[in-house]
Amino acid sequence: MLQNLHVKNLALIDEIEITFDEHLNILTGETGAGKSVLIGSIESALGKKISKDMIRPGAKEAVIELLFWIEDEKLIKEIEAFDLEVEDGQIFIKRVINEKRSINKINDSTVTLNTLREVSRRLFDLHGQQEHQVLLKEKNHLSMMDHFLPIEAKQSLEECRELSKKYHKIEEKIKEISIDDQQRLRELDFLKHEISEIENANLIEGEDEELEAVYKKILHSKEIITSCQAASMLTGYEEEISIGNQLSESLRKMQEISHLDPVIQGFYEQLLSIEDLLNGFHQELTDYMEDMDFDEQTYQEAEERLNVINSLKDKYGSSIEEILAYGQKASERYNILCDVEHEIDILKQEQKQIKEQYIKEAENLSQKREKEAKKLERDITKALEDLNFLDVRFEIEMTRKNQISPDGIDQIRFMISTNPGLPMRPVQEVASGGELSRIMLALKSVSAQADGVDTLIFDEIDTGISGETANRVAKKMAVISKDHQVIAITHLPQIAAMADSHYFIRKQTDQKNTQTMIYKLNKEESLKEISRMISGDQRSEASMEHAKEMKTLADQTKLY
Repeated sequence: MLQNLHVKNLALIDEIEITFDEHLNILTGETGAGKSVLIGSIESALGKKISKDMIRPGAKEAVIELLFWIEDEKLIKEIEAFDLEVEDGQIFIKRVINEKRSINKINDSTVTLNTLREVSRRLFDLHGQQEHQVLLKEKNHLSMMDHFLPIEAKQSLEECRELSKKYHKIEEKIKEISIDDQQRLRELDFLKHEISEIENANLIEGEDEELEAVYKKILHSKEIITSCQAASMLTGYEEEISIGNQLSESLRKMQEISHLDPVIQGFYEQLLSIEDLLNGFHQELTDYMEDMDFDEQTYQEAEERLNVINSLKDKYGSSIEEILAYGQKASERYNILCDVEHEIDILKQEQKQIKEQYIKEAENLSQKREKEAKKLERDITKALEDLNFLDVRFEIEMTRKNQISPDGIDQIRFMISTNPGLPMRPVQEVASGGELSRIMLALKSVSAQADGVDTLIFDEIDTGISGETANRVAKKMAVISKDHQVIAITHLPQIAAMADSHYFIRKQTDQKNTQTMIYKLNKEESLKEISRMISGDQRSEASMEHAKEMKTLADQTKLY
């Protein structure tokens, strides 16, 4: 469950901190108080991008922190699989947004946006104000249906995706080599030239680096010899003022007095070590200069060989390894084009085998979907009835696609009839905005029982509903919150009355600043807020009594 939310310097929010409880947490407040910013800050944990313009004016960065507590050992292992440590079941998510970039952290480990999304979606499910709109696009129905599939069915789905990928990859290969004879002959001639050019170069991996070193050495040989000779003279014994001679004189002086004091004996021995190092250096430098014997032919051969290699690099790759790899691919392509009909036959045979595997796996997946669809139809219909859809019928229509696609051979469409005698029609053709919200809530309520997500967050799921329907929605949210933590923003007093914990969001303005504040209401304050939601700012005794009745009825309805 989500234990704590801390937001700082985000839009109207200067700094707020909320501690959430179990079961049903309700957030209410007037329009424009900052509820959407609050939900947006939670959405950011799902990887939603936040514009730098959302940083509060005058602040350098915005900070969003969420603290979750989980008990499910399986979920903990899933999160630890992302190389994250989980101690005492706590997951701490932090996002810092500044002018240049955002920083994402989970339990003090910096993570990518993709890891943040993968971990967060295992912790909570957020239903935004427009999420029910996904029902309007039929292509979304299949993925929504597949969310409910058991593990073995999801494994079949993954196998279909892999087989489909292989099938279409072969299809692309066939297209690549299915060219007319004239084009094929031109490409063969061109490939032959490329292969010959690379083979005739007799390239050896690493030789370019060796040649570059030799070439550079020869090119700067005069400069190298001049400096080395100067260094040799300064460190040797030929010149009176050289280091070697000066060091020899120092040794003689120290040797004369070394027997007078042990400390001086130590100095003398240090000088002996220095002399050994200097003599070794001088000998190595002398040997190096003697080896610096390059003729013009060596220089020309290195230059010509480098020109050949660099010319090939310009055409086929930035290194010898890449050139050789290009030549290998060119040879493979050449061999394929030499006997293209045979190659196509081989590919088609391989494609046929993959198709047979795919059809078998897709049929298996289809059977599992059909079985799950029947169960879902019953569960969703029951959930819709609970949400005041009278005489409702809900069906999942399954038809076949005549193509190999990653998601199998099924085409899914949600069908509904909301009144007796009316035919089944696609959801997107029948449902109004308020009905779409309730249908999505029905799906969420069924989904909550099927997956392991502990926290459900709803942003104004009550859009477009009132009266008895609002009562039904409130009861359904209470039912969901029996086994899940639910956090919901609402404008409806019926839903607010169901709250186990009630929070009030308001906008506070002085002459300089406007900021969003949030407070957890006690029982009396909650009643006053429900009264306000019933009658507006002009609260009355009647609205207060109505609020008390709602709260009493809500408490009697709860199952926990």
